[in-house]
Amino acid sequence: MSQIEKIKNLSVLLLKLKEDVEKCNQDKVVLLGGHFPLLYARNFDIATEAISYWGHFSPFTLELACKVAESAVRLGKKVEFVFFVDDHSYEGLSGLSPNARSRRRDSLYCLRNGEKAVLPDEYKKILNKYGFSEANVVRHDHGKDGRHECLYFSEKRLRASTRNIDNACAREYVAFLENPKYFNKQRSYIIAVVPNRCKGHICDIALDRELENIHASHVFFDTLTGVSRKELFENGVGVTYRKD
Repeated sequence: MSQIEKIKNLSVLLLKLKEDVEKCNQDKVVLLGGHFPLLYARNFDIATEAISYWGHFSPFTLELACKVAESAVRLGKKVEFVFFVDDHSYEGLSGLSPNARSRRRDSLYCLRNGEKAVLPDEYKKILNKYGFSEANVVRHDHGKDGRHECLYFSEKRLRASTRNIDNACAREYVAFLENPKYFNKQRSYIIAVVPNRCKGHICDIALDRELENIHASHVFFDTLTGVSRKELFENGVGVTYRKD
């Protein structure tokens, strides 16, 4: 069972993650960052990509992933990005019916589907800044028409997995990592930057009970609003790290 370590600041975190990449024996690094929620509203026919809803978390964690990816490329490793989307936590805020929410979600996922699909401008600019693009993004097959090559991993679809894991958060993560279409456990190293609220589910259940032979670094940030990026390391429980 791996230990959780509190991280003092961004420089320390980057050094750790870059060292993990340098020392790993895998030839591919998969980076899960830029996680964000969807919001639903009556006056919009499409779900909203709420990239700023969790304060600095979403764009900051994507930039962090890009900096580590840049280092991985210099070491001759292949790089892939994965975007998980929380499409379930805020469903009730809108007062919309399940069917109405589903239609709005489907419209967004169809928009971000296919070979020529592009990310929102903010994310596209971050990737491009470090030499990456949509070509480096793993696509999720949602098993629905018009959604077989989506830039976003739908948490609702991952949670629909038939795996016998009661905790939905752990179940979705295991469903992703155990699917060789998306992740090769022998050849790939994963660096995942995850909301702190998921730490217990990911560490205590997914990593400690369900997954074997995973080569990984996990970083947990609070999704605080009204604080600076520097303060994310100082406020609340701060930023924590685990290596497996």
